[in-house]
Amino acid sequence: MLYQRYPDAHVIQVSQEDYPRLAEQLRSRGYSQNPTALALNDAASSKTYYQQPDTQKNHDCDNQGISSDEESFNIMLDISSDVLRNTPGNNHDNAPILFVIVGTIVVIVWVLYVFKYMFDVATGFRPCGYWNEFSLTSSRITRTINQYAEFDGLTYMTGFRDGLTDVGISIELGHADLQLPQLLSQRLQGRYWLLGPVLRWRFTTSTNPSYFSMNFLAGSTEHDVMGTIAQANLGLQFGLGASAHLGLSWGAMKIDINDHQGILQDRDEYYYLYGINFGFGF
Repeated sequence: MLYQRYPDAHVIQVSQEDYPRLAEQLRSRGYSQNPTALALNDAASSKTYYQQPDTQKNHDCDNQGISSDEESFNIMLDISSDVLRNTPGNNHDNAPILFVIVGTIVVIVWVLYVFKYMFDVATGFRPCGYWNEFSLTSSRITRTINQYAEFDGLTYMTGFRDGLTDVGISIELGHADLQLPQLLSQRLQGRYWLLGPVLRWRFTTSTNPSYFSMNFLAGSTEHDVMGTIAQANLGLQFGLGASAHLGLSWGAMKIDINDHQGILQDRDEYYYLYGINFGFGF
């Protein structure tokens, strides 16, 4: 009789001990009839059947083939330079525009993803795994032998995944050596630090994907005479084989002394950066 009344129902067998749980599930789905009474209506059978409730996905991986428990760890070597800055015909005056556009996009999009992450966690969803990356970083700006800025440090990036997007934060610490007569009257050496948001968009769902990245870092040095040091970068990372990575980057660096200039007023404080990085994932 139950099959005749509910021909489209998906049924499973339950024992008598499961009746209380069954009753609660039926009530939550809008049924008012006691499950025991449903069983008594079927005189030809001593077993009770009910429609299996749907289960709600508890993570927002969006069926991208990414496990909610997936984690990754990369070790990279990242080298950047303004080697093309003094190439004849190179219009370095556009470096401030690149810096502002990339920095603005990264900050706005990053904030939106972080708010979405907090909402997902509050509603019981899990992020699609976490990622970590260590990099040995070297950046160099050179105009002449006696005009340069070098930054050698260690970068740690960590974050969460939202579908095919990696959202994280980057911390860079190291040693700076600056001799820029047009900005500084003395050579400065000492510790520096940079901190900022990172975004990466995967091209594939493989274990060693290629992706497009954007980041914006800002900080300073231990010297009071120094103002803001900041970078805004775009990058392409290519997965090679099972674990190797090879990447290219392009961006702009700002070295501001005592924060005395507006963000676009002194274009001599901006430098293009071209970079290459290589590493392995685990």
